[in-house]
Amino acid sequence: MVRLAVTSFSFFALVFFLQADTSTSHPSLSLQERVRDIYENSSECIVRVKATRKDKVDEKVSRVLKMGSGFFVSKDGHILTSGLLRNADQIWIEYQQSFYLAQLIGHDHLCNLSMLKVVDAKKEFPFLSVSDHSEDLTPGSILVGLSCALEFKVGPTFGLYQSEEISFGASLFPTKMIRASVTLGPGEIGAPIFDLHGRFVGIAHAALSDLRSSFILPANACLRIRDGLLLSGKVEYGWFGVTVSRKLNNQNSFDIIVEGTVHGSPASKSSLKKGDHIQKIGSVVVRDRGDLAHAAFFAKPTTVVIFQVKRDEKVLSIPIKVEKRSVVMRDEESQIAEVDGTVPGQQSENPTSDTVR
Repeated sequence: MVRLAVTSFSFFALVFFLQADTSTSHPSLSLQERVRDIYENSSECIVRVKATRKDKVDEKVSRVLKMGSGFFVSKDGHILTSGLLRNADQIWIEYQQSFYLAQLIGHDHLCNLSMLKVVDAKKEFPFLSVSDHSEDLTPGSILVGLSCALEFKVGPTFGLYQSEEISFGASLFPTKMIRASVTLGPGEIGAPIFDLHGRFVGIAHAALSDLRSSFILPANACLRIRDGLLLSGKVEYGWFGVTVSRKLNNQNSFDIIVEGTVHGSPASKSSLKKGDHIQKIGSVVVRDRGDLAHAAFFAKPTTVVIFQVKRDEKVLSIPIKVEKRSVVMRDEESQIAEVDGTVPGQQSENPTSDTVR
């Protein structure tokens, strides 16, 4: 009886183990299979981007070389990349052991994204379908990147979606960024990032080496920039021209309060008043000054955006016709822009009030 009981128990354990092993090896549940599928389906679209420039300082000439990752977005050889060397004398891509000269079609200074095109392309290239599935992402979602690190072949890397951020330190991002535990090294900025279904999530924007993580420019922002660069070589952003302050409220959080408007700006032509508490801009809920930058990023010139404000305990809807925003360059590696008349990172001395000009 004891021997029979042991045998029965062993048989049951074996059956359970086999059932568990079969289920976990199914592609829908296997991280390894998913990463392999993404690599097999998309790696042929990835390129290494290189650019050089001659610099002359005190009669001495030096050559600067910068490399990164990129990917085809059209069969005609259009390439989207990030962090391209500014004022490059020559740009080329390395793709499947071949070298192709490339020309700069357009550059977005706000997000440091560039559109390139293969010169005299004599064949069609495989390309990535860039679309927005950001609503499906939540903290804990697994992300997969395909990049060209240094001089190595195209390879995958992965990490977790950690959070959505609008600033880093005292500086505002031009739009909300994804923070992820996807570790990036030299040559990997500009790589496409996917979810486990192989859908495009965004572009590797910046590395946070000390935290073993990175910032990813989301797909909806990439789409906005890609379309502008493909059509005209530039991206036109919206401008409201409203000056705000951040004030502590009774819930120990902050309200965004209108302090004034820039002369001649869209906001100055509206019925916005000093003291209005901005609650929403279009579909963007405003809880921080960075939300204004995010709303302005997606506001297209000549369109009308509704500001929802609270005034004297009443909620009002105020239409503002968006105008074109001007861009201000700071240096090669970091760009700033006027966002509703604001320079990211500017703060007031009062810790409970940040004035955005």
